[in-house]
Amino acid sequence: MENKEIKWYSRPAVLIAIWLLLGIITGVKQYLLSDVHSYINNFVIFKSSSGHFFNQMPLYLEYPKEYFDLYLYGPIFAILMAPFSWMPVGMSVVIWNLCNSVFLYYAIQNLPIRVDQRASILWIILNSAVTALLNTQFHGLCISMILWSYIYVHRGRDFWAACLIILGILIKFYGIVGLAFFFFSKTRLSFFYYLLAWLVIWGVIPIIFGGFQYGIQTYYDWIGILTHKNELNINIQNLRTDVCVMGMFRRIFGDANLSNLWFLIPSMLLNLWVYFQPIKWNRIDFQLRILAFVTIYLMLASTGTESPTLVMAFPGLGLWFILGPRNKFRWSLLVGTLAISSFSPTDLFPRFIREAFINQYALMILPLLIVWCVLAYDLWVDDSNVGIKEKSLP
Repeated sequence: MENKEIKWYSRPAVLIAIWLLLGIITGVKQYLLSDVHSYINNFVIFKSSSGHFFNQMPLYLEYPKEYFDLYLYGPIFAILMAPFSWMPVGMSVVIWNLCNSVFLYYAIQNLPIRVDQRASILWIILNSAVTALLNTQFHGLCISMILWSYIYVHRGRDFWAACLIILGILIKFYGIVGLAFFFFSKTRLSFFYYLLAWLVIWGVIPIIFGGFQYGIQTYYDWIGILTHKNELNINIQNLRTDVCVMGMFRRIFGDANLSNLWFLIPSMLLNLWVYFQPIKWNRIDFQLRILAFVTIYLMLASTGTESPTLVMAFPGLGLWFILGPRNKFRWSLLVGTLAISSFSPTDLFPRFIREAFINQYALMILPLLIVWCVLAYDLWVDDSNVGIKEKSLP
C-alpha cells in the first residue's frame, strides 16, 4: 500500500537503476575516450599509488610516464586501492565509478528522513555527481563516508562511526568534520575510546605493510605535499582550483595575497556559535542541519575546491531544502544554486556567462555560501522541523 503512494520518481527501484547506470556509463565513457588516460587521470593516480606503495617508491613525486598531477591522499588510501591495481584499467575504472555512485546512493537512502525526502536529495545531487564521476574522483565515496559516520552515530553504532571518521581523516582530511557528530552520541566516552583505537589501527597499517621507516616517511611526505599543493592552489590565474570563498574574494579584488584567515577565523567562530546549543543536540532536525552545515563548509573553506569536488556540498544543499519551509525564497535559492554551482560547468549553461563571470570570479561558490548562512540562521532559531520522524533507524 505504501509503494502505491510513492511517486514513480521517488521509488527506490527507479533511483537505484539510475545510479547504477550512472556509474557504469560514466566509467565506460571516460575509459573509451582516453587514449592516454587523460580522461581518467585521477583514477590512474589512485590505481598507480598502490604499486608505488608496495614497491616502497615515493608516493608524492611526479610520475609523468604514468599520469599528470600529484598523488595527494594518505598512505592508507594507496593500500586500499590494491584490489583496483590488480584489475584491467577498463574494468577497474567502471567498478570505481560504480562504488562512488552506489555508496552515495545508499548513504542518502539511509538518512533518517522520509522516502520522498531522500528521493528529493538524490535528484538535487544528481548532476554534481555526474561531474564528479566524469572526473573519476574520490569525492562521492568521501561524502558517503561522512554521511555514514552520522548515520552510525544516529543508530548508536559509535564503533563504526569512529572507524569511518578516522579513515576519512587519514585518506583526506575532509573526514575530520565527522567529529562534529561526537556530542550527538549517547555513549561519548566509549566513542572517544573508539576514535583512539581506530586511529592506532588505521595509522599503523601503512607501517605494517611498508615497514617502519618507509611508513613514517610517507606520513611526513604527505603533510609536505599538502602544504605545497595549498600554495599552488592559491593562484588567481588558475581558474580551475581555489573555487572557495577565499578564492572568490581573491579574484574579485585581484589580490592573490589575500589571507585565508579573513574567512576562516569568522567562519569557525560562527561554526562554534551555532553548534554549541546542548539543548538541541538530541533533535534530529538539528543534527541533520549540522550535517548539512559542515559538509557545505568543507567546500567553502578548502582551497582545493573545484567543480568536481562540489558534489560533497550538495547533500547538504538537499538537506537544507527538505528541512525548511517550501517558500519562494528557498525555491529561488535552490534553483539558483543548482544553476550556478552545479550546472555552470556543463554545456547546458551559457558559455559566455560561465567564462566571463562564473569562472573568472569563482562565483560557483557564492550560492552555497548564501545557503550556508541561511543554514546558520535555521540552526539558531527554534523553528519546527518539517516531516522528520523522531525515531531511530532500524
